[in-house]
Amino acid sequence: DRSWYYVNRVFRRALYDRVSLTVDEMTELRDFTVLDVGCGSGRNSVTFLRAGARHVVGIDFAESMLGLAKQYSAANGVASKCDFVLGDAVTYPFAQKFDIAVALGVFDYIREPAALLKRMASLARHKVIAAFPTYTLIRGTQRKVRYWLKGCPVYFQSQKQLRAICHEVGLDDYRLVPCGVAGYLLVARVGS
Repeated sequence: DRSWYYVNRVFRRALYDRVSLTVDEMTELRDFTVLDVGCGSGRNSVTFLRAGARHVVGIDFAESMLGLAKQYSAANGVASKCDFVLGDAVTYPFAQKFDIAVALGVFDYIREPAALLKRMASLARHKVIAAFPTYTLIRGTQRKVRYWLKGCPVYFQSQKQLRAICHEVGLDDYRLVPCGVAGYLLVARVGS
């Protein structure tokens, strides 16, 4: 529905900003692979392919979302460049490493983010890119209540907390890029 697209572009602009910032971080690489953690319906996976990725592996807990991801990638003519797997990125036995590991809209729902961030860093050859929401009085409160009513807790990280998490995980070469009032995009260089 195009009307929801425009509503989201206005009221949830940070969703689009963090994808755009993520794609910008991919421009220095050519013929790269991406691990899309919490890939959901596959929209970002297809966007990463359009940005020059050779192959994307998306992983998600929700089988129904993976079905949508497969349909979406097929409808966009890139199904052969995507694999979508059901599982937990922390424990899934990936057979390879990826040039970039990305998690957008995932850390919102993880109480203890260090384990997932560490696993992403171990699976990435060049970069880890992850979005982290920060708490603001109006947006944060509204979001906490809305998700609490659905039985789904939401977690927020301050800049100080993110620095501590990066230190715990062993990420030294990183930037925290502001995404408006929504939070930060962590961009960390790993490997060589």
